[in-house]
Amino acid sequence: MSAAPETTRRGFLKGSGLFIAFSLFGSVEALELAEAASAPQSIGEVHAPPPAEELYAWLAVHPDNTATLFTGKVDVGTGTMTALAQIAAEELDFPVDRLGVVMGNTAQTVDQGPSYGSRTMRYAGPQIRQAAAAGRAALLDLAARHLGAKPESLTVKDGVVSQQGAHGRTVSYGELVAGSRLDMKIGASGKSFGMKVAPQAKPKNPADYTVVGKSIPRKDIPGKILAEFTYVQDVRVPGMLHGRVVRPYGVHSRLHSVDASAVKDIPGFVQLVRRDDFLGVVCETEWAAIQAAARLGSVLHPKGPDAYPAKWTAWNGLPEMDRIWDVVRDAPGKTTMVANKGSVDEALSGAARTLKATYQTPFQMHGSIGPSCAVADVNEQRAIFWSGTQMPHEARRDMAKLLGMRAEQIELRWFEAAGAYGRNGLEHVIADAALMSQAVGRPVRVQWMRWDEHGWEPKGPPIAQDLEAAIDGQGKVSAWRHRMWIPTFLDTTLIAAQLIGRPDVVGAIGHGLPAINYSYQFDNAEVSSHGDGRVALRTAWLRSPAQYETTFAMESFIDELAAATGQDPLDFRLEHLQDPRAIDVLKAAAKQYGWKPRPAHGKRPAGDQPVKGRGIAWVNRDDSRVATIADVTVDPRDGTIRVDRVVVAQDCGLVVNPDGIRNQVEGNVIQSISRTLHEEVTFDRANVTSRDWIGYPILRFSEVPDSIEVVIVNNDPKYPMHGAGEPSTCPTAAVIGNAVFDAVGIRLRDLPFRPERVKAALGKA
Repeated sequence: MSAAPETTRRGFLKGSGLFIAFSLFGSVEALELAEAASAPQSIGEVHAPPPAEELYAWLAVHPDNTATLFTGKVDVGTGTMTALAQIAAEELDFPVDRLGVVMGNTAQTVDQGPSYGSRTMRYAGPQIRQAAAAGRAALLDLAARHLGAKPESLTVKDGVVSQQGAHGRTVSYGELVAGSRLDMKIGASGKSFGMKVAPQAKPKNPADYTVVGKSIPRKDIPGKILAEFTYVQDVRVPGMLHGRVVRPYGVHSRLHSVDASAVKDIPGFVQLVRRDDFLGVVCETEWAAIQAAARLGSVLHPKGPDAYPAKWTAWNGLPEMDRIWDVVRDAPGKTTMVANKGSVDEALSGAARTLKATYQTPFQMHGSIGPSCAVADVNEQRAIFWSGTQMPHEARRDMAKLLGMRAEQIELRWFEAAGAYGRNGLEHVIADAALMSQAVGRPVRVQWMRWDEHGWEPKGPPIAQDLEAAIDGQGKVSAWRHRMWIPTFLDTTLIAAQLIGRPDVVGAIGHGLPAINYSYQFDNAEVSSHGDGRVALRTAWLRSPAQYETTFAMESFIDELAAATGQDPLDFRLEHLQDPRAIDVLKAAAKQYGWKPRPAHGKRPAGDQPVKGRGIAWVNRDDSRVATIADVTVDPRDGTIRVDRVVVAQDCGLVVNPDGIRNQVEGNVIQSISRTLHEEVTFDRANVTSRDWIGYPILRFSEVPDSIEVVIVNNDPKYPMHGAGEPSTCPTAAVIGNAVFDAVGIRLRDLPFRPERVKAALGKA
């Protein structure tokens, strides 16, 4: 019987009659450029990144008067490809739909730092603006020589240069360059986020912007809708094999022995790869690799560590789940003061009233729906990787260290993966593929299984927080104490590297504490962060690291104080704020929502019928201000919480693409509702146990709010661009918790707000 033909996404859409040329996405040229930028390349030889001081490192102009922007940043679903293209197109006076973008390919792009921390627009945006401004000046110089005119007599529109007062005297950028490389020095100093590019270039006056500030359709959407987009999971290269990792029984189990004969009869089996405690299988087909890994015992080891052909030492060193908060509080590390003003102890001792509360947030995972994947082709002379990492240039250096090569021998070709918004398994799977390819001498594709992703991706750490406040006779806060126990979220040693005894291959680790929001004006305040040690499971950044959790505690406790004094939650916040941008977003959200001042109801329902409530919270996340208001419905019968309506006002400075901001806010809200209502990693003494979507549920489409309304505040060129990829995540848990209190009078201080927790708080468990 012959094998069934492989069905591709593109083929499915064609066969179903859904293959339609949508003109609403922009020109055909834009679609072709997007496809060309993401098409799989032949294996070839490696090339080092281009020098940042050269114009060709940032820009190429083609004979058909299209152009390509090169950036070391990557788009993980945030729309930055389009926004950065808008910045470049603005300075070049060039059509956005004829400007393609190459992102993250280390042989073609400058290292502008990782794409994390809501920093792409803030740091890469100005770098690209300066490079494009320098490019326009260089192209005008070429045009002046070509037309025999002075540069100041020339104008540019849509990439065509015209001489004023000389009808018909025009030349396009494409004609000027004629396929040549832009070998002009524009200057650059510094590196990564701090790099300064083309310092002598003079960018446009923001008052003259015609592209920046417009809702330009995203460049990546056509290919995704038409099933022509190439994700990293779609990449295939000549001669490629398939690999899977055989996971240890416990987090720190050691590989005792493996019986290779157990898998040699599987059709397509190629090689068992063992290096110390790293164990992988390589096969001709993906199905063969899945079978071989499963036969060796790669999933949950239900019969124990030594009941399968791959035998591991028993390891049960994780704490019991109900002891995790003791472990968090006892973790080693230092204490860092975030704020220290006045005398909190003295104010507490003489206060008319004091309140205390403890908030706890569990291990959570990135929950990427598409498991991590990478392709590696390693030989003695060079190594090439195909990856969806958020930090391609860092990954290149990591792989050089792992393989004992120079960075010049390594090239990474970037393709978009499933969204992570932090550090999931995307870096770790590169190392898996690297070790297997090095062992077999052929390209190897490794895609994690669902249990790999859920079980072994780094997690957002559990955080415990104690808050205490004093209220004076006028109902104002006279003292505030906020103590946070935050384990490290920088445990970034690559899993494969650790298994082969190379804990020094740690990847990009970031710097300092998370951006903790403390913007209220209290006469006596003490805010401190304790810890930064390792706790139980491997941890890394998860969207808005630690600040989603700390905002939950702070903005929930602020609401507790407002309720205790019988004050409207919005008025209470405004009374204690002096930051005009914070006040602006709170008022803008309230206006859009239709806020009517009143204290929170905070009463237990008399019956069992669903009850509605409203909540409010805000955050200053790395200089972006966000205020959120939500309506929820709580059903006392089954403990479910439904978020009905969300209003978000966001001030992130100059906005390049308003529609892109709205997309980001909507995505942040949906993901953070999921984290608030559903998400918690479970584990036993050996390993993670929530290894599928049943054990780790996420928000379903039926639970998405009916309305998410976005108000953009202070979109003014006088403000620099700040981040939009994370800030609107932060207020959500507090908003929902505050709304639940308004509805049914219970305070939920532990995430997630699953039905059983709600029912227990209502006394109905």
